[in-house]
Amino acid sequence: MDKREQFLADVAPEDHHAALLVAQVGAMPTELQLVIDVARYDETVDGLRPMRSYIVRVVGVVEHQITGLGTTTSDVRLLTKHPLLYQYTDEAAALFFRGQPDDANALALDIAQAHASTFGPWRHFPEYLNPAQPLLTLLTSGGGLLGQMPRSLADACQPVLERHGLETKLMLDGSQASRAEGPLREQQLQVLLLGYAYFISYAFAFDEVGKA
Repeated sequence: MDKREQFLADVAPEDHHAALLVAQVGAMPTELQLVIDVARYDETVDGLRPMRSYIVRVVGVVEHQITGLGTTTSDVRLLTKHPLLYQYTDEAAALFFRGQPDDANALALDIAQAHASTFGPWRHFPEYLNPAQPLLTLLTSGGGLLGQMPRSLADACQPVLERHGLETKLMLDGSQASRAEGPLREQQLQVLLLGYAYFISYAFAFDEVGKA
């Protein structure tokens, strides 16, 4: 079993926990090195028993968020599909509208709910919406650019605008991932989640501490 498979097997059971102990810049400015301890919950002692420690190299970091250093979590996943990746893997969308809603406040609330249903806790409202003016001002302006956003959010917002009586127009462009060059074109963008800490990259390398 290679070290990636071993790591994923170690963190898979519900009673296994991981803690991000160190996150530092690696050999290159675009590389992060993570030290992650994995432990198993032992009911007999009502505590965690250490299993293994890993060094994970995040090669060519696209985006990251470091939280909860030293705090254990049972939610550790390496994924190719996740709301955090929409920004990079979705088509880029510009969503326009025209008209006046009967109730701009209700429309703003529905847009916020569409945003939350698309991204959950991973992207915060009003990210991707037009920052040039407050949302209520925009919605009562008669029309304009609602925002530049991943296609998933546009697909959630477009029917909301139309239910409130507005005309819409959607303009699409290729995803960021589709414009990757060189060997990255052959790889899938992935996100490594450790609780609410995350690391987005095309390449992760796993090694066990103290093992060849």
